[in-house]
Formats: sequence, C-alpha cells, structure tokens
Amino acid sequence: MKKLIYTMILGVCISFTSCADYLDVSDELSGNLTIEDVFNNASYTRRWYGNVYNCISEYSGLFTSLTGFNNPWVHLCGEMTTSHGPAQYEMMNGFTASTAQFHRYGGLYKSIRQGMLFQENVKPLGSIDDMNYLGEDEVARMKSEVDFFIGYSYFSLFELYGPVPLVKKPMDPEQSSFNEARASVDETVAYIDSIFAKVLSDNILPLTLRYDDGDGNMIEKLSEIVRPTRAVVLAMRAKLWVYAASKLFNGGYEEALSLVNKDGKKLFPEYNKDKWLTAEKHLKAFLDFAHEQDYKLYKYIDKEGVEIPSKSVYQLFQEYNNEIIWAKGDNFYKGLQPIATNENEARSTPRGMLFPCGQGLGTSQQVVDAFFMKSGLTITDPNTEYTEIGFSDIENPCAFLKKNDPPRIDKHIYNMYVNREPRFYNAITYQGKSWHIAIVAAGKSIDYSNGGSSDDSKPAQRIYSGYQPYKKINQTIYYNQNAYEKNWARPNILLRLADFYLYYAEVLNEINPKNPEIITYIDAIRKRAGIPGYEALKKAGLKDIIGDKELQAKAIRQERQVELYLEGQRYFDIRRWMICDPGEEADQTAYYGMDMNGKADIEPGTPGSFFNRTLIRKHNWKRAMYLYPIPYTEVQMSEGLVIQNPLW
Repeated sequence: MKKLIYTMILGVCISFTSCADYLDVSDELSGNLTIEDVFNNASYTRRWYGNVYNCISEYSGLFTSLTGFNNPWVHLCGEMTTSHGPAQYEMMNGFTASTAQFHRYGGLYKSIRQGMLFQENVKPLGSIDDMNYLGEDEVARMKSEVDFFIGYSYFSLFELYGPVPLVKKPMDPEQSSFNEARASVDETVAYIDSIFAKVLSDNILPLTLRYDDGDGNMIEKLSEIVRPTRAVVLAMRAKLWVYAASKLFNGGYEEALSLVNKDGKKLFPEYNKDKWLTAEKHLKAFLDFAHEQDYKLYKYIDKEGVEIPSKSVYQLFQEYNNEIIWAKGDNFYKGLQPIATNENEARSTPRGMLFPCGQGLGTSQQVVDAFFMKSGLTITDPNTEYTEIGFSDIENPCAFLKKNDPPRIDKHIYNMYVNREPRFYNAITYQGKSWHIAIVAAGKSIDYSNGGSSDDSKPAQRIYSGYQPYKKINQTIYYNQNAYEKNWARPNILLRLADFYLYYAEVLNEINPKNPEIITYIDAIRKRAGIPGYEALKKAGLKDIIGDKELQAKAIRQERQVELYLEGQRYFDIRRWMICDPGEEADQTAYYGMDMNGKADIEPGTPGSFFNRTLIRKHNWKRAMYLYPIPYTEVQMSEGLVIQNPLW
C-alpha cells in the first residue's frame, strides 16, 4: 500500500502542469478558440487554470537542463557542482545581465497575466448533471488559488531580483516591453502581502490536506498534494516578511540605496527594525496554526517506541509526513531502472555502483565542514572531538541490512568523517564509505582517489571534490539486483516546518537575543537530528551561546546550512544575510574539496595524498550577484523605465 500511494504521488500534478502546450501563456488562444470559447467550456477553463501552476519553483532538479524554476541555485552558492548543463561553469566564468541563464522574469509575468485573465473571465458553467458543469464552489476555490499564485509569483520575482514592476491588469501579448517602472521594495512587499491577506480573509482554501475519512481518521488528500492550503498561504506570508526584514532588502545593501527610477523614486529603503516585528507576528501566526493542525517535526519511532535520529533525517524525505507544509508530486528523484541519466539518483551514485552511467553531482568541502560532530559541537570548537589525523573503522549507519544482519563496518575511514552527526552520514558520500546495498561488489568501498578506481575523476562524470550528495537517496534502491527496489517515488517538498522553526529563531534573535524561545526552536531541530542542543551543551560546560546575539545568529546560519542542504535555500539565505564577499562566512570566491589527483594510500598532509584540502576552482563572485540582473533585453526595451539592479 505504501509503494502504491507513493507511486500515485508522481501523477497527481499532471492535471495542473500538462496544459502549457495546449494554451500557451503568451498566446493563450489556441487555434480558432476565442477567450469566450475557453471560459464557456469547463474543460478548457480547468486547463487554463492548471497552467497557472507552472509558476511553482521546485528544487529537486539538480543535474542538467536546469532553469530558474528548479535548482541551479545549489551550484551558484558553492554547495555543489554538476558535470553537465548550463550551471556547470556559471560561477567560474561569471555572467552578465546579457548572459545570465537562470531567469524567472518572463515566465512569471506570463503566469501573472494568465492568472489575471482567469480572474476576469472565469464563471460557473452548466448544471450539476451537465458534462460542462463548473460549480460555484469550484470556481471560488480556483479563483482563491489563482490569487495565491499571483502573490507567489511576485514573491519568486522579489527573492531573485528585488523590487519589480507591479502589473495590475493583464498586459497586451503584443506589447514588447513593460510600461511600468519598478516598484520600491516596500511597495512590492506590501502588494504581495495584500494578496496573501486577501486569500486568508476570503477563507475559501482548505486548512490543510487532511480530511476525515468517515471513520474518525484524519488522512492526507494526496491527490491534491500541490494545491495551496491555508497553511501554505500563512507560511509564504511569513517567509515574505523574513525576506523584507533581512539585510539585503532592509537597508544593508549600500550600493542599492542610491538606486532610483527615472522619476527619482528610491527603490531600496533605509533600515527599519519594525520589519522584524512584522516578520515575528506572521511567523507566530503560522506556527500557532501549524501546531494546532498537528504539523510537527518528523521523527522515526521504531516498534519498541524508540526514536532513531538517523532514520528520522533519512525517512523525512522518503514519504509524505506531518512536517511537510507544501509539496509537489513530480520529482527528479525517481530511481535507477531504467537508467535515467538526468535523474538525481543516478547522478548522485558513484560510477562503480551504477554501471554503465552514474556520477556527475559533487559536493564541496565547505558543506562537509559545516556538519556538526555527534557531540553537537562544530569542527572548530575548542572542545571538539574532531581531528584530521589518522583513520578509524566505523559503522555505516545507512547500510540497508536484512533482519539479524550484523552492522556493516567501513574500514580505514579518514578521521575527518568520524564521529559526525546523523545528518552528515545521510547527506554526504565520502571516501571509503560503503554503498547502502553492496551485493555485486560485496565489500567494495567508494574510492574517488587517483588510483584506477571506477569512481575517480573521469571527465564525463566529474564530481571535482571527492564528495557526492547522498541526501534524499533511497537506501533500498540498487540498479542491478532484482531483489531490491529500482524506483521509489518521493514527495517533492516545497515548504517544511523545520525551515520555519529556524526563521522564527532568526527573527526572535534580531528582536531580543535573550528570548528563550530562540534556543527552544534551534534545539528542537538538533534533537531531531540526534545531537545535543545548546541548553545541553551549556549544562555540560562545552559551549555557551545562549543570549549572545552574534553567537546565536551564527549558530542559526550554520543550522540552516546543514538542515536545508540541497533544498535550494542557501543561495537566497547567504544573499539576504549578505555574507558572500571574500573572507566572509560564506565566501563565494572559492570551492574546496579533497585532491582527486592524489592517492588514497599516501598520508594526509603529505604531497600527493587524496586527503588534502584543495582549491578545486575559483569562482567569479562580484557584489552585483547579491541580486540577479533584470534581463538585459527588458531593460533595453523599456527605454530606461525599468532600472537595472546595482553594479550590473
């Protein structure tokens, strides 16, 4: 039943995402259809409405054919590399307003226009016994959802470009450019907020996906997994205000403060501390609602009632659960059979474990260094057990074992990877680790070093750093064995509760660093991950950050880096925090890893060893990249009406 339900998840979005070819947004009238024809037909109306869902940005796509609507951002923020596609060298080469490849601009304004036309023209149709029936309740819900997606589209523009033109009525498709100048940050935020506020006040959307099955059981209506609920709207409204209060948009981007429109309107505001209070209000509203509706951090409890953190941080991404606020059914994590060379499962699998094609996605040393130790300390804390000297034999906690199988012990593991937290082992593939299923090559460990291994740095599937992403990989999947899974459908998570716990801690810290809820919410994430929280570290005399604004802020940033690794958030986090310049906390000028030209049998620290930190590539970071450039063609066609972002 579980497999059946998860397989069904893959199909539930089809009716909402497959109509783009039928009614194109820029040419919404197909063939001989008129606008009246479309909205006098229930089927055409639903397909038009479904096209609005194409505005959703999803973050499961990592490898090739990336656009601004999936996840090139992991490659543009130093988390990962890819061996194929437009993101491969984007940060090495840099880009200009003319060459930037990951825009959302045109696509989102088309979705906004599509939504506005829908709102102007949709109406109930037919009678309940009529094949052309479209009832009032359905129309009301569709209109409320489309309102949400117009607000969501503007948020997606705002987080990438900053303030943008606010189009209040559908543009003529023949119009070559905007006849609207950019709104200010405050105007943009207020407009998006007003849309979300309207959706909430209309009170038409369901509270959550859960419903009573008639026997008193609350179950999720997974056939509607992608449709927005009240929970989704409250979450997006809170997220909007976290962005609005953050440094990038709240007086901290010095070069943007002098940016003005053609008429002299200032686009970026001076710092306003009250925005943190507004963010706190909306976050609390969302979290209170979420807790009332039984949203909670996912925890894996075994048959004896014992919580197993390693299983918690793994299983969270393998099935629909109460931590998920919003998700899609389609996903770039599907499996291995038949070989899907552009899917993440294959491209995160070492080549030696997936003949004939695998590998291609790599992870940076900076990510590896961010994960905590099992003690809850960082690798740089004074009392840490971390060391880069020597090797140890350790248990692989991710091994797929049959009942009564003994633990699998990985031999001669570099001590850099020993005594790390459960999230590390469930997120990173490192030198010497065994694969979750090792049948064909029993006992074979992964070897990225320069020694003739099938996992080494072949040009076609380069991972560059000696690490691969392991997060979200299903640990029952193996390509070449009939006895095991080859595919596993997973929900594509768009919003989850842990993200908002950390937003809330961040906002409270800006308002009052002494607020005890800051540590409460951070520690909830850490406890689920199986490491001591900051209260426990203080009591043990190991580390005390409690009440110190800067130390707490840094702890929150590191917790977000680790908890949300690979989920498309770090690109936007480090920019809104403005910590990307050379020598800063998230220095974007360099990408580090192990030396894949080195040998594994040479001691760390010795020339020629694999186990040496190595500058893999330099990135062409510049301060202009805090905001993505407005497409050059749009700026040119507007004849000065649309002002380019700073420094481009």
